[in-house]
Amino acid sequence: MTYYTYVLIKFIIGFLIVLAHLNFTGKTQLSQMTPVDFIGNFVIGGIIGGVIYNDNIPLHQYILVLLISVCLISFLNFITKKITIFRKIAIGNPIPIIKNGQFVMKNILEKRNKIDILSIMSQLRIQGIHSFQEITYAQIEPNGQITAVVNGAKMPSLILIKDGSIRENELNEIGKTEEWLKEQIKKQHIENIDNIFLAEYWNDEVNFVLQDGKLKHKNINK
Repeated sequence: MTYYTYVLIKFIIGFLIVLAHLNFTGKTQLSQMTPVDFIGNFVIGGIIGGVIYNDNIPLHQYILVLLISVCLISFLNFITKKITIFRKIAIGNPIPIIKNGQFVMKNILEKRNKIDILSIMSQLRIQGIHSFQEITYAQIEPNGQITAVVNGAKMPSLILIKDGSIRENELNEIGKTEEWLKEQIKKQHIENIDNIFLAEYWNDEVNFVLQDGKLKHKNINK
């Protein structure tokens, strides 16, 4: 077997493993990828690039290292979905920058958030919003996109529960407590919080989507 044939074989194997991983996880589009995926892609690229021209590493070891890498990425994404604290570290939470028409200066000036107000203005113009004066509420999403609510429009919804886990940051955003949320659950005769797939708060209503797909909702002002 010639050197170039061996290189081609390693390249094809690496390509097929990565392609199978992307299709298995359903993340075939760039917008679907999490920070864990991006870091993992750099690691996998480094493995393939570092091994593909190196004759000293056996083919079976190369395949094993690639498989370990994709399994680790899948595991990290799994715990990120299931454990709130890992999701907060790996993906982050939305960052409110305007509330009730006023800038949230604490979030804007906080260095670790690295908010570029000029870039935000550019994104808003793309959405057809030409001035901060039009905005009632705005936040930076974990993927870097801007969600903005102009005067007279309704506020975006918040997910208060996901897969039976209460999201404390979202509760704090609406000024509610876990006790309040549990009372709403009780009013809907939902016996176990683990039966809830999603609890969405929007327009003064809490909508509960159960694990079987059934929907229960309640206007909290009624």
